[in-house]
Amino acid sequence: MHNKIIMLIISILAIEGLCAQNVNKINFPRYAENTRMEMRIPNQINGFITLKGDLHTHTYFSDGSVSPDMRVDEAWKTGLDVLAITDHIEYKTNREYITGDENTSYNLAKKRAVERGIILIKGTEITRKQPIYGHFNALFVKDSNKLKVDDPKAAIEAAISQGAFVLWNHPAWAVDTCRIHEFQENLFKNKMIHGIEVFNNTEFYPRALRWAHEKNLTVFSNSDVHTSIYANDGVHGAGCAVTVPYRRPMTIIFAKDRSQASIKEAMFSRRTLAFFDGYLAGDKQLLMDFCLACLSVSQIAQNDTHITYRIDNRYDIPFLLSYGKSKVLLSPNRSLDIKLEKTVDKLKLDLENVFVDEFQTLSMSLSL
Repeated sequence: MHNKIIMLIISILAIEGLCAQNVNKINFPRYAENTRMEMRIPNQINGFITLKGDLHTHTYFSDGSVSPDMRVDEAWKTGLDVLAITDHIEYKTNREYITGDENTSYNLAKKRAVERGIILIKGTEITRKQPIYGHFNALFVKDSNKLKVDDPKAAIEAAISQGAFVLWNHPAWAVDTCRIHEFQENLFKNKMIHGIEVFNNTEFYPRALRWAHEKNLTVFSNSDVHTSIYANDGVHGAGCAVTVPYRRPMTIIFAKDRSQASIKEAMFSRRTLAFFDGYLAGDKQLLMDFCLACLSVSQIAQNDTHITYRIDNRYDIPFLLSYGKSKVLLSPNRSLDIKLEKTVDKLKLDLENVFVDEFQTLSMSLSL
């Protein structure tokens, strides 16, 4: 009898163990994985580290539809190092539900940013009639509440008095072309605009790139995201331009270190590049240095008259190369073999997806 009781207990335990395994419930962890998609670019250029940022985003504390925490999580998952939450001061579609301190979205996001290792920049968007006055992001502000004034110029002055960096947002959004109106011209005259978006959400503004050169402005590429960063329904601010594999618009910042002070110094010193949907735009020399760091050349083979060279692209920036009569898209993690006469010591390339001015792409030479 004793043995029968023992066997019964063992049988019951075995059945319970089988039930605990629940073979009819199978988890697929890839749908819930907490992983980050790294964006591989050169770690250093001319002694400066490279940081990837989005300096124009929104939450449900203005007219966005996600929480500040989610905005930070998205930044981490899509490979960013730097994020600014720039909720509108004047335009708040959620005013019925959310009111009060204009610093709230930043304050709520700070803890998650620290946990994720994201450098969170405090900012806000000064939103006035487009295009007569335009929209401006004030970055590195101390108190967004002090920007809540009726006069748009006074709002920008209040931001600058706090040491803010002022960015002119989407200069051609909702209008047919880029144009400087009297209000912006006055701001330029008084050196109250420090940067400009050459790309916003799904829009590229080549004329803004020209203004950046003429007026010594720092270039930016930002998502202006309002819903999830992964959404893209063709509405301004709803999501952002989606490519495969997915890369959000971002501003590449060349800073001395990962501190906010260093990032701010880099912005005021114009050490940024705009990256969007496989394109680059910005200062010619900075683009030249960056592209030379991305591409490497090695000798593969030779005969009596010719040498074969291999161009490697080991980073996540594609390059549309034009040389001689040939044109090749050199995608990330791809290489290109080129056969040249022995007398050739430099290879001249036109990078047709790298913009240095309104109607000009980058031309450079690779030493062989």
